[in-house]
Amino acid sequence: MPQYKYKTAKGLKWMAKFNYEDPKTGETNTEYKRGFTSKREAKEYEEAFLEKLTETEEEEESFYEPTFGDVFHEYLASHKHEDIKASSLGTKYNIFEHHIFPTFHDKPVDEITDDDIANWQNEIKALRKPNGKPFSDSYLRTIQSQFNSIINYAFSKGYLHHNPLADIKNMGVKDKRVEFWTAEEYERFAYCAMNAPEYYYAYEVLYWCGLREGEMLALTLGDIDLKGATISITKTYQRVKKQDVVTTPKTPSSVRTVSMPAFLCDELQEYIDMLYEPKTDDRIFMVSKSKLAQKFHKFAEEAGLKRITVHGLRHSHVSLLISKKYDIFEISKRIGHKSIKTTQDIYGHLFDDVQKTIANDLDNIRRG
Repeated sequence: MPQYKYKTAKGLKWMAKFNYEDPKTGETNTEYKRGFTSKREAKEYEEAFLEKLTETEEEEESFYEPTFGDVFHEYLASHKHEDIKASSLGTKYNIFEHHIFPTFHDKPVDEITDDDIANWQNEIKALRKPNGKPFSDSYLRTIQSQFNSIINYAFSKGYLHHNPLADIKNMGVKDKRVEFWTAEEYERFAYCAMNAPEYYYAYEVLYWCGLREGEMLALTLGDIDLKGATISITKTYQRVKKQDVVTTPKTPSSVRTVSMPAFLCDELQEYIDMLYEPKTDDRIFMVSKSKLAQKFHKFAEEAGLKRITVHGLRHSHVSLLISKKYDIFEISKRIGHKSIKTTQDIYGHLFDDVQKTIANDLDNIRRG
């Protein structure tokens, strides 16, 4: 801003006059001071005033002490909600509301200690579900992961002087072993499921194509190419707050085309013929996940099989492919994983038997 000179009885003097924004109110104010003997002195006063104003503003910001709840909302605001599935967002809110906020919501995040976290972990592990059983290790791990995401975000933003997670062991364990059925076991299950065609054909698609439940439930007539023997995976289905929600798949790599065996094409044709005037954009499997699971466990029990989840049919499909020595890259692409590493992390142990088979084959080649 310019400096101004003016006349006095003792000669010329200089005045500093400039505008500035009040950091507390955001309003624009004017500062002026008279009596400087030179333009340089007036300019130096202005520079010193603005510099002090900046220091005061930074000092005030440095005293910002957000609570855990403040950081949670800032964390969510930093992510585009359209990038988070409605079901995932609902699960996230549910976990924080019931298991994390009661302890940490109003606590300044920089005051959370490793003892606070350890005590909270013990409280969570002591909780019981309505059936009297404790939370599973996988669910405890999910709760811990959600909590860690906020603490680590706070640390990355400079809200913490020390990360209290550094000396804390996480709750739960990641189950590296997946539960699945062999092909023979699945056939026993399928035989029992044939009495409920609406569910039988859904299980067939899950097992023989390795689809996720949401992908299967989102399938429309237009996604099925019986002549080309393919299924196009372009969406996924969820039931959120009593509403049907169809969105894009879990990851971009989940969008894919899966080839079907010929017998499955024949079965799907049978099933489609059973539907009443199906339209191209109508979902063909109008069943709920809960009913799908309920029937699944009923048929599995009738077949005398060990208990696995419906998602275990996807694991069973992958296990079958691995046992046939298919390349991991092709398997990963077929089931829609974002990388081979994901497939390796989940199913790596299943390749152990394949390696033994390869070694035996090589031994037979050498021995003739």
